[in-house]
Amino acid sequence: MMVSLGIFIIVTFLSLQHHTVTFDRRLISWITETTPGYASQLMSAVTILGSGEVIVILTFIIFSALMLYRRFEYALMLLMVSIGGIALNFLLKILFQRERPGDMTVIEMFGFSLEVASFSFPSGHTMRSVLLFSFLILLTLRHAGAKVMKVVLTLMLLCLMSLIAISRILVDMHFPTDILAAVSISIFWFFACLGLTERLMPQKR
Repeated sequence: MMVSLGIFIIVTFLSLQHHTVTFDRRLISWITETTPGYASQLMSAVTILGSGEVIVILTFIIFSALMLYRRFEYALMLLMVSIGGIALNFLLKILFQRERPGDMTVIEMFGFSLEVASFSFPSGHTMRSVLLFSFLILLTLRHAGAKVMKVVLTLMLLCLMSLIAISRILVDMHFPTDILAAVSISIFWFFACLGLTERLMPQKR
């Protein structure tokens, strides 16, 4: 958790000092040049998986299932991870106000625009997907049963995280350092929520 926070602080400092411009441009150029055209089109669809609408719907379904099975400790953690993560991402975007590599957009949800600029640092799509899929990985490792199932599901979720993160670069919405910052602060926030939840509500195994 502290390593992730340290990475976020370093990336943030270097980005604010404009020391990552060359790195970002070269990595974006390399990714776009080495990615086939059909893969780029596929990434346009993959990036939707990290949208606010999809994550909200998935979170609601998972939260409802946890409440139905009376796993209140996990339900509490999910709320902390998701709502706190959204708030944290919004605050960081407003604090740093880094412009996107492509056209600036506004925050939208289910077709409604908040008329608030959606800045680039850190990536909201990446944070939302890392937080939710990390939560699902936790459930998988603790309750999936067979080891083979745990490994398969965990790898699938990690692949989805990675694809969504890469897709944000390919659709020209984020710099690579936006993605790195989002992943690192998400890991920190996830484990902070896990530790706090286990203190408040010891989990049943």
